[in-house]
Amino acid sequence: MNDIAIKDGYMRSIFRFIESNLPAELDITLLSNTGYVSYDKLYRDFYSVTGHSVKEYVRKRRLSNALALIKTSEMELTGIAVQCGYSSHQALCRAVRGTLGLTPSQYRREETYFFFPPFDGVSLHSVTVSNDTIPRALRLPFYHSSLTSIENAAVGTFLRLFPDYSGRIFGRNGRQRGSKFCYELYLTDTSRDYSALTSHGFERPQEVPEFAAMFATSTIRNDEAKINAAWDYLYADWLRNSMFEYTDEPYCEEYILKNGRAVKLRLYLPIRKRAEDTKISVVPNPGLRFVVARAEGRDAEERASQTVMGYLAANYPYVINTSKELYVRKEGDAYLCGVRVNPELRLADDENVASVATEEGQYLVLESSVTGDYDRYADLLCSFARDNGIDADRTGLFALYDARESFVNLKIKMYLPLKIRKK
Repeated sequence: MNDIAIKDGYMRSIFRFIESNLPAELDITLLSNTGYVSYDKLYRDFYSVTGHSVKEYVRKRRLSNALALIKTSEMELTGIAVQCGYSSHQALCRAVRGTLGLTPSQYRREETYFFFPPFDGVSLHSVTVSNDTIPRALRLPFYHSSLTSIENAAVGTFLRLFPDYSGRIFGRNGRQRGSKFCYELYLTDTSRDYSALTSHGFERPQEVPEFAAMFATSTIRNDEAKINAAWDYLYADWLRNSMFEYTDEPYCEEYILKNGRAVKLRLYLPIRKRAEDTKISVVPNPGLRFVVARAEGRDAEERASQTVMGYLAANYPYVINTSKELYVRKEGDAYLCGVRVNPELRLADDENVASVATEEGQYLVLESSVTGDYDRYADLLCSFARDNGIDADRTGLFALYDARESFVNLKIKMYLPLKIRKK
């Protein structure tokens, strides 16, 4: 059994213990005894798995449970405070105001919900959060006709020409030029002459300053499939569940050398503490309209998106340049994908695309600045509706990905229509 599997095993017992004892005063030493690990190891592993300190995680879970009772029950605040582990009615009020800027009574009246679900992920890679500095370096763009293994081609070419190199090597994807893909190396030994590289696919080096930030880092063996999986885990799983968000600053990966070969990579994802947690609210019909296409089976999402883009390019090219809100809806193994358009736009007939608009009624909307897996957010929103006694129609659920600020760091809104109750 590997170290990550062992960690997952005892961490699951920690999460179960926390959920069973949220109303109690949770002592960190007691938690570490529950997992049969030291205090320091528990702190490191908890942060690695969840992106939260133990104290922060417990605080949010306790508050989430209290707010659910405030919103859905007739209990007095004193009773809610006692049931959820607060020392007094005043302590609960301070916690609610400190997080939401509202009193409990105001929150009860608002059509906004705070929800922090229990962690249900699986730790696939160890992640560390720390402030770090990428040193001053020389940037060398490397161009190649194939994107597959371009990183190893760049690093391998460099090490063949400079086998005695002893500095640090960082890398990241660069901007494609025509049919050539780009990968950039960053070399911390700035005193050497690298002109020999220009006849092997590299451009002349340019000096770049040091870069300091808070990073989520993970170290992985130098295997392309494992590296891609590690990046996916950082973005799609770890970051989504953590108290952090991506900063739009450049990511990078550092090559760990042994005997002149890159044997491992350390991934650096720049992050910052998230300004707010996932927000859930009830809104009236938002009046949205989309041009969509449907596809089933393998690569359905990609094929549906390509159909819509082809239709818009042929009929409304300006929409592609101006509309940056993307529609996604799943129906079994089929995807409906599209782009938001003006409700007044008259569409040219095409059997491959359709017009979809939101209908009258109310919607439960989940908003997050951390883009995550569609299914995970859909399950989260539906379970929230169920737990809070909200009658919703999952068949009409869809996601709106917002790229108006950046395509690199999309925001998501998940819309779940509420069922109309017959009088």
